[in-house]
Amino acid sequence: MAQDLNISLTSSGPSPSLQDCNPGDKITWTNNTGVSVDAFTLPTCVSPQTDPAPIAAGDTTRKYTVNHGTNGKYTYSYHIPSRMAGTLSGTIDVS
Repeated sequence: MAQDLNISLTSSGPSPSLQDCNPGDKITWTNNTGVSVDAFTLPTCVSPQTDPAPIAAGDTTRKYTVNHGTNGKYTYSYHIPSRMAGTLSGTIDVS
């Protein structure tokens, strides 16, 4: 059965940093950095491949569906305008 999963984007990295999921699951990302996320690179295992950036502080992206036939680990990254944080990344593990 498909699940709805949410990943929190923080200024120290995503939480969880490794998200286990299955094909058909829906993933959203919530911006908890306190500032706007100005760039976001989606993992290639989800669709649609529509860039959600910018993501305002406190906002959540649309739901992205994990594609069938994409078992493996996929990285994604996001950028916040901070010299300390810059670009951060996480991983989606499709099994």
